[in-house]
Amino acid sequence: MVFVYIVLALALTAFVCLMLFAWAIEKVAFGKRCEGNPLLHYFTAADFEHLRMRPVEFQGNRGQTLHGGLYSDATCEQARALLIFVHGMGGGHISYTTEIDYFAKRGYLVLAYDATGTMASEGKALFGMPQGVSDLQSALAYVKENDLTKNLPVLLAGHSWGGYCVCRVLQTNPQVKGVVSFSAPDDVPELLTAQASAQIGHSMRFLKPFLRLWEHLKFGAAAAKSTAEHLLASDVPVLLLHGAADTVVPLSNAVASNKALQDKSNIRAQIFPEKQHNVYASLEAEQYIAEAFQKLGVLSAKKEDPEAAAAYAQTLNFRKMCEEDPEVMEIAASFLENCLFG
Repeated sequence: MVFVYIVLALALTAFVCLMLFAWAIEKVAFGKRCEGNPLLHYFTAADFEHLRMRPVEFQGNRGQTLHGGLYSDATCEQARALLIFVHGMGGGHISYTTEIDYFAKRGYLVLAYDATGTMASEGKALFGMPQGVSDLQSALAYVKENDLTKNLPVLLAGHSWGGYCVCRVLQTNPQVKGVVSFSAPDDVPELLTAQASAQIGHSMRFLKPFLRLWEHLKFGAAAAKSTAEHLLASDVPVLLLHGAADTVVPLSNAVASNKALQDKSNIRAQIFPEKQHNVYASLEAEQYIAEAFQKLGVLSAKKEDPEAAAAYAQTLNFRKMCEEDPEVMEIAASFLENCLFG
């Protein structure tokens, strides 16, 4: 009997240690705010000739205020639909002003906002990727009541974290007519363990069940499901775009490559062989971004010359960084228009 107690005690101790380890990984990933990169220039509506922005704010599920804007093209008299654009991790929605301007020129009123714990929005931390889903639910509730948006058809688009979010709200929001998801992960525990493994130098995949349990405990059963599981339960048209050379969300963990979705007639997936994580950007822009970030990282680590990174950042061509791939953007825009007009 004593032996049994010892085994149970050891098992419990191991479980607690592994849960703490998983908690630590989540804390590193989501336990702080994202304020963007102070070395980068973020474009605003003022940087685009016809883009106009009306500031908006709405309440999130934790009592936090989320800030963003309603963007429109000054030459467009009547919006054809509302497009909610959801950003990825790192910077806020102004990391995507070039894409916002593109869709505004196509005749959409675009709602874009900063997620909880990001740039202009309140929140002491990101809390986790499912928090972005809650933020999008809050945005969808807001547009139902706003006079400028409540009568417009609703479309969704998002990149990376945002791409994950826009795929996970479809069952509870029948007003959504179509979705474009750029570079979305299928499974968050897989994403976290892959990143932790790369940083530590040893496989951390044994922590996946414990990370999934944390997601379940923090955000509910729906959060612990894969993105593909959410899409399988919806009939909303969805376009999944991903780069085969993506190292942030590898193809092995891309919802676009999940074979379970192949027979879903409402879901279209397209993989671009040479594209990396910013699949909507030109190949030249992606290469320029990779080189610039690599050099910024090296210069930022030089303690003997703390101003080197800032000086290098002043030489960067931010327009070149934001150069879009017209083919990919046209594929996305045509898909959304087909969702509206068939």
